[in-house]
Amino acid sequence: MTEFLLDAIDSQSPLLDIVCEALPAGVMVYDRNDHMVFASKQILNFFSLPTDLLMPGTRLRDFLAAVYDSRPRSAKVEGSKSLIGREEWVAERLATHWRERADGVESYGYGRYMRFVKRRFPNGIGICLMTDVSENQKREDQWKADLARVQLTEEILDNLPFPVFVKDANLTYVAVNRAFARLRGAAPEDILGHTVHDFAPPDVAKVFDQTDREVMESGEMASVPERLLSPEGAEISVITRKLRIGRPGRYMLLTTMEDVSELTEGHDGPGWMDSQFHPPRFPNLEQGEVPEMPFGERPAVAPMETILPDRFSNRRVLLVSNDVTIEAQAGRVCHRLGIDWACVHSALEQEAFLRAATEAGVDIDVMVIDSQMERRAIELAESHGINVLVMDGWEMAGELSYQLVRHFNNPHARPGDRNPMDDWDIEPIIVEPNIALSMVDVLVVEDNPVNQIVFSQILEGLGHSHRIAATGAEGLAMAQELGPRLILLDQTLPDMTPKAFLSTIRSGPPVLAETPVIAVIVAGQQPGEAECRAAGMDGVLTKPVSPETVESLLREVLASEQRKNAAA
Repeated sequence: MTEFLLDAIDSQSPLLDIVCEALPAGVMVYDRNDHMVFASKQILNFFSLPTDLLMPGTRLRDFLAAVYDSRPRSAKVEGSKSLIGREEWVAERLATHWRERADGVESYGYGRYMRFVKRRFPNGIGICLMTDVSENQKREDQWKADLARVQLTEEILDNLPFPVFVKDANLTYVAVNRAFARLRGAAPEDILGHTVHDFAPPDVAKVFDQTDREVMESGEMASVPERLLSPEGAEISVITRKLRIGRPGRYMLLTTMEDVSELTEGHDGPGWMDSQFHPPRFPNLEQGEVPEMPFGERPAVAPMETILPDRFSNRRVLLVSNDVTIEAQAGRVCHRLGIDWACVHSALEQEAFLRAATEAGVDIDVMVIDSQMERRAIELAESHGINVLVMDGWEMAGELSYQLVRHFNNPHARPGDRNPMDDWDIEPIIVEPNIALSMVDVLVVEDNPVNQIVFSQILEGLGHSHRIAATGAEGLAMAQELGPRLILLDQTLPDMTPKAFLSTIRSGPPVLAETPVIAVIVAGQQPGEAECRAAGMDGVLTKPVSPETVESLLREVLASEQRKNAAA
């Protein structure tokens, strides 16, 4: 019977060749002595072998040895030792060919994976079917990697101490973390798949929907102050930030909620709680109205809460910022220093305030202007002869106290005023309003939605204004529009190379051409740090990123920018 079968295969070899050409696989038949009986030409598509190795009578051992010699030395057999010798490898393969049934996938280096299906019949005849499954394996590996990233993202979100949730294009909750679920007093599974209309009265839900859709359509981040009741019944003050993430056609809405209750405790001045929830009445300019001056006496501050107590009680500061977080930070600093302060949120309000102050005979010692405000804010201060401190959010949080003290020590203070720092060995300074303003601190050019979320959370936590671009083209448009102080550039963008992006930036207007561009790379992958610096990048940030590494990088870059501005 066996001899008859072998003769039939030999006589029908041309027909078998025709049949095998229609199959996306290689076919090999061998006898009980492991000699080749038939081998289809498709095998040569998978392995670089001499054609005579496919001739009948070739030993299976010789065929396998030639396959081993053609393999890249980095190839690793699934389920086998990573490094084995030639004879040991051939012996392992021969053993699998003698099993009744064997099915396995082997790696042949450079992303190539081959599947071997082997059968050995009772009469000793063996058949091996081999197919290239590289694409299937890549998809499976990608699926596993995506699943791991999703699981990691869910773990990160769940362990964040503040509420975070994500809505899809239909404004349906598709991801919520434990902090948000606790705030809502519901399990995550009871929130997912629902909309805000399932939890809030119609009029309230309509307001939320309107804000969400504005962010989704414009791409502009929105900051909304809110007062909420915790599950325990306590009233808390939060800043809710909404940010569009993703790519066109796949946009989603990321929302974070920051508890700022501590910033507002014991603060009775016109800080962010008053201006946002009970707005001071600013004038109707068309009718020539003048606002009431919000300056007023501040209550005494406990010694533990005071820096240089009572030394600045006669000083007045006007803050110009539309960021409620910056307003809260600056208000806390002024409160601790005993400084009389107020805040306006636009150049229009600033103009009305200054006119009212002039008419009321109220002097303003210094104007602190958020660097994100329009240039008009500085021009108004100059027109009234008021000294200016231009600062960004990061500086407001860490340096405002120091800068105010130094400013009040300048020799151009009003005659007769007592210098509160006469005994301090500090050089006086005057901050001139000649700093070029940027509309955003950091521009992140990153196409991966998970990494977009990570960068957004880190930069928001560090107090830096930022925007996210999903493509190189979108990043270039934002860079030209916003004039960022720093650009974080992913090195694997879908639409352009980092070199092309950097070349366009460097050939732009002088202010844009000097913008530091930091390469964001993956550890152990190309391009590496050396290649990025050789390409002209100003620095390198390695994924996975952490708040500490990002903060260290920003401090270094922004401090260098301040030194350059001071030298100029």
